[in-house]
Amino acid sequence: MSRVLLLLVPLFVAADWPQFRGPAGDSHAAGSLPTEIGPDKLAWKAEVPGSGWAQPVVVGQTVYVATAVSDPPFVPKDMMGGIAGMPKSVPGQPAPGPKVTIDWTLVALDLATGKPKWATKVASGRPKFAIHPTNTYATETPCADAERVYVSFATAGVLAALDPSGKEVWRNLYPPQPTTADLGPGASPALHDGKLYLILANESEARLICLDTATGKEKWVAAREKFGTAWASPFVWKSAGRTEVVFCGKGSVTGHDPDTGKELWRLGGIDSSFSASPAATAEVLVFGNGGPGSVSPLIGVKAGATGDITLKKGETNSEFVAFYKTGAAPGMSSPIAIGDNVYVLNNGGLACYEAKTGKQLYKERLPKTKTVAAAPVAAGGTILYLDETGTAVFVKAGGDFEAVAGGKLDDLFWSSPAVAGDKLLLRGVKGLYCVKR
Repeated sequence: MSRVLLLLVPLFVAADWPQFRGPAGDSHAAGSLPTEIGPDKLAWKAEVPGSGWAQPVVVGQTVYVATAVSDPPFVPKDMMGGIAGMPKSVPGQPAPGPKVTIDWTLVALDLATGKPKWATKVASGRPKFAIHPTNTYATETPCADAERVYVSFATAGVLAALDPSGKEVWRNLYPPQPTTADLGPGASPALHDGKLYLILANESEARLICLDTATGKEKWVAAREKFGTAWASPFVWKSAGRTEVVFCGKGSVTGHDPDTGKELWRLGGIDSSFSASPAATAEVLVFGNGGPGSVSPLIGVKAGATGDITLKKGETNSEFVAFYKTGAAPGMSSPIAIGDNVYVLNNGGLACYEAKTGKQLYKERLPKTKTVAAAPVAAGGTILYLDETGTAVFVKAGGDFEAVAGGKLDDLFWSSPAVAGDKLLLRGVKGLYCVKR
């Protein structure tokens, strides 16, 4: 049974939020979360030119936001509005982009006040392909460290590195490619140990690329023969025995040595692509995918997996596969692992599973919520989910469902939250919101 969770208002612990889903790419923040959001809980609100679902990233006292600026502005729609306004395309032929010039831009803001520091136009031109009305032309989240910020605009075909003043250091061109059903891209790059990992998975290619952060030169490339759009970002999994980079793509999921790109393991038989990125404990990697015609599996892969670990027909586990559960895959919001459990949100509600076994501990509806596209964020034993209407729900980590609605902001939210010290950053269509503790 659901119980109301009473939360105290704690302090954050100072930390950067340098990439998609935070420092380790796992949605975990230091310290604790506030108990409520709302107009009266804001430290500041900043207007960001253009639009984009790229999560804000923070290093030191600077917030970096990727955005697409155009005239007229391209304003993303909510889920229902997006479905109604989907572009009409000919099967097998991608729909052309809108007849508008877009300035793909990186904006830097002051963390304390939200005031702009600088804005750098990274690319400009007409987009080659159309995207879904709920998507944006700046959905990929940048990465940043003390020396550079790395921004990917897949719809412009550009990956660039800028210094902290906004000056370009290097750029690579990866021509934009068509995506499944003209949905548009969304996979963000990942940063680890001086290397930048980028997934290009669309209808014309499927590659995991490792680049040197200082020069932008490719260190290695892991290519696949089977193409297909994937929106999952590269995931650096630090398991009990090794560190590997996980590539979730259409048809298969693979683990790679982060230094050489060598394929460590492969799980095939994936019947559709990925909209959510993986989660992991030290022992088990958990991922899932769904879509029309899919059995929507949720899968757990054990640490130390080697070789081809594809399950045979009818199998639900094996030496290296902890579990395979149909109908349990996440929706757009990525799962999150806390302790020995993993939390998965889809249209059926929020489910909590034992990560080692896949045993379901509960499945409950999040109160007062609609579509949730944003990845959750967790701190201090509490998970924050933010739906597209700006409604926040705080869930207590554990095997029993305890949740409470935590206020609302009047905007449209698909961007994932960011946590920086004592600040919670939420990006909507109307602006960037900083929630005070």
